[in-house]
Amino acid sequence: MAQANGAAIRAVTLLSRKELQSAALIAAVNPRLCAACGLCVDVCPYSARVIDEETRHAKVLEVLCQGCGACVAACPNGASYQRGFEFEQIFGMIEAALATV
Repeated sequence: MAQANGAAIRAVTLLSRKELQSAALIAAVNPRLCAACGLCVDVCPYSARVIDEETRHAKVLEVLCQGCGACVAACPNGASYQRGFEFEQIFGMIEAALATV
């Protein structure tokens, strides 16, 4: 009962806020590597990618991006990347997983 009561209090605290913040694990683009090929635009299921005609590189519409990573996988130049999933973090996760085996 005490655990259920604690969970309910945490839920009420969260739901009573006027504004919520979340860690934005969304995609981003390195404009120096982007060739404006449009592959990321084509594969994005949320229409969160466009090619900026002025700068000639892909642009992420952060409001629409859900962080699925499809654009990152499709990018042939490695210009697209997922924020929060840097190489050091990924290698750290792999090393931690291997250490437990």
